[in-house]
Amino acid sequence: MQMIKCVVWDLDDTLWEGTLRDDEAGVKLLPDIVNVIATLDQRGILHSIASRNSWEQVKRKLEQLEIDHYFLYPQCHFESKAASMERIAKELNIGLDALAFVDNDPFERFEVNYYVPEVRTYAAEQYREMLEFPEFQLVQASEEASSRRQYMQARQQREEAQRAYKGSREQFLKECQMKLHIRTARPEDYARVVELSHRTNQMNSLLERIDYPFVESFCSQADNVLFVVKLEDRFGKHGLIGTCFATVVGDRIDIKLFCISCRIEGRGIASAFLYTVMERLGRQAQQANTVWCQLVRKQRNLPARLLLEMIGFKKMHTEDEQSSYMLELPLPHMAFDWLEIGEIGNES
Repeated sequence: MQMIKCVVWDLDDTLWEGTLRDDEAGVKLLPDIVNVIATLDQRGILHSIASRNSWEQVKRKLEQLEIDHYFLYPQCHFESKAASMERIAKELNIGLDALAFVDNDPFERFEVNYYVPEVRTYAAEQYREMLEFPEFQLVQASEEASSRRQYMQARQQREEAQRAYKGSREQFLKECQMKLHIRTARPEDYARVVELSHRTNQMNSLLERIDYPFVESFCSQADNVLFVVKLEDRFGKHGLIGTCFATVVGDRIDIKLFCISCRIEGRGIASAFLYTVMERLGRQAQQANTVWCQLVRKQRNLPARLLLEMIGFKKMHTEDEQSSYMLELPLPHMAFDWLEIGEIGNES
């Protein structure tokens, strides 16, 4: 089941009782709604808004109610709420099927269902029950899940800084002072590795959903190596944002699975991570002459295929929906001058 990554709330008679434009002073939050929002936030589920009120008035009320910090990319205008769903999904870089829309008006829910049927809709009176629905459950508790909103807010600050920046793209990335810390996984990383497999689609090579025992079993076998990567930049720490399962047998390195968060797209981080993993494995296994990677070829993980091709992998054969990609060693030279890549064991 696709997990919900963001809940989009209507406001009047959904998040709060009353109509903001008619009686701003009389508007009050629904009972227990703050607990619902906070609980979902701790589970790593984001919140946004689709409302037909003016943003200035909504912002003022959210601040007065002390819940303004929960909402990312709010959409307050008089256009279709279906359009708001598409904008929010685009801003967060997630699929429409990862959005939930809550509204008291059946017309609004029908319209969203009609134009963007991937979005799951809920009546306003279901807000307490949502906490028990399987699509809102936490796959695996991790530090990254409870801090996801802060990571996304840092991403939003970076995007705003980029829009205001007048120099080149590469110079901007350098000024972000991005540092990658790549190392082999430790047991305390396993929960986040599991969560990444469930939350990623675009950069999930096999669209595989794994569990904790699988990670433990993989890491217990001698030929296997599990890598993880953390990121920080001038806007803050972004947590553990990628993982790569690899095996070295004889003269070949096999990348069994890689999963990289879509939060860090557009910065060359995915290619730097995968390239560095292969570079380190190549140094450790000097007899290896090829790297292989299996890839499920679906539209939803197209960025994963483009990543392999950009690094230099060639498709060798395809069976059903799964393709085998191969890259000959030594690796082609690639430079990531806009990043600082830390050595194993030197993460902060």
